[in-house]
Amino acid sequence: MTGLLPQTGPPESLRTRDLTRQVKFRGSHVNYTGPRPPVAGGPLDKESLMTAMLTPGRTARVAFFFFAVFAAATVRVQAQTHFAGAIGPGSTYEIDVPAVWNGALVVYGHGLVQADQPVVPPTAQAGYNQIRGALLATGFAVAASSYSSNGWALADAVRRTHQLSDIFASKVGHPRRTLLMGHSLGALVTVKLAETYPTEYDGVLSICGPLGGPLPELQYAGDARVTFDFYFPGVLPGTPFSVPPGTVYLSPLDPGGPSPLFLSVFGALTADPLSTLAWATAAKLPFNDPTELGMSALYVVGFVLGYTNDFIDRVNGKLPYDNVDTLYQVHVADPATNAYLSGLLNAGVSRFDADRAALNYYERNYAPTGDIGAPVLTMHTTRDPGIPYQHETIFAAAVSAAGKSDLLLQRSFDRWGHCTITPTEIQTALGDLVQWVETGIKP
Repeated sequence: MTGLLPQTGPPESLRTRDLTRQVKFRGSHVNYTGPRPPVAGGPLDKESLMTAMLTPGRTARVAFFFFAVFAAATVRVQAQTHFAGAIGPGSTYEIDVPAVWNGALVVYGHGLVQADQPVVPPTAQAGYNQIRGALLATGFAVAASSYSSNGWALADAVRRTHQLSDIFASKVGHPRRTLLMGHSLGALVTVKLAETYPTEYDGVLSICGPLGGPLPELQYAGDARVTFDFYFPGVLPGTPFSVPPGTVYLSPLDPGGPSPLFLSVFGALTADPLSTLAWATAAKLPFNDPTELGMSALYVVGFVLGYTNDFIDRVNGKLPYDNVDTLYQVHVADPATNAYLSGLLNAGVSRFDADRAALNYYERNYAPTGDIGAPVLTMHTTRDPGIPYQHETIFAAAVSAAGKSDLLLQRSFDRWGHCTITPTEIQTALGDLVQWVETGIKP
């Protein structure tokens, strides 16, 4: 790439003779000395990354935090009525109404599941019983669908979730209010329903969703993979947009883990902390300290390995990602060093040109328009390694352009993690949404 290489030699900090650190860049070596990278919380080293991955309790909370989010408020509740059945090919539904019903129905959308995993009923999904129990305990009826398929099956998820209201009406009767609630992919499902059927839903609680649509998410994941391959060539299998079938990436907390691939990734990251930091800053991984850096790095690698093929398969092998003109920025030390290392990355990283039809497909079929027809309350952590917070900014701009900002309330939470929202925060948000719907007064 012309114009991206440094016009002069390395900065003084990279020319000194007391060489104390060595950073690998795709087969070449750049000798680096100087101040430690300015990362809060201590130096980035193997022990920090090991702590990030294996500190008891921390990873468990991060990996499936949302699924247990209502656990603290859950009490044993026997639903007065329970219905279950099939909705179209491969999809099942479950409906529960408490003995003392407040007249409101919560239609729930579950999060993203890898495409190669089996489709299971809602009560067999991790954490749904806790969510269901907490809602029933507070008087809400609950309806949920398995969807017909896993992966980025947004169109199917929207269709199956929308069917729940009619099924509920046929089994129970028409509720006084119908609220939508979802997390991760399910959060995008709820927003699409609020846009598509503006008179049929009264309010939306959207938690940690990709509300900017799939293209920003694909750009984030693609950037993470191509820059990882620059700094750690040969560590990950396949190519950035084709992961070999049977690839297994299991952490120590997964059944059967850790897998050899996970250990290889972990070893590469810990063996070269400065390259890890350079990659994380260039790929815009979220972190405030070495622990968060290690968690983000391991999380994002698992995400790109688990979901890349599904995104590509949905556009018949075409590429919905483009980095031809992307200028990556490394931030590890002083400006001169950062500029030099950024130049090396931009000169050597693999470049890909998107297929216009693939981009159009995802933009046309999956991106929210912002034309919401009911109050929408969103919740998102500021350092989400799976669905970056920038989705909230993109969605707010779309809603503003549609003239619907009065129907949007966004709440950010200054912490790391995907869906690491506390039970109290979610309960408060749901209560505020109900009050907003009932009174018409925005919280």
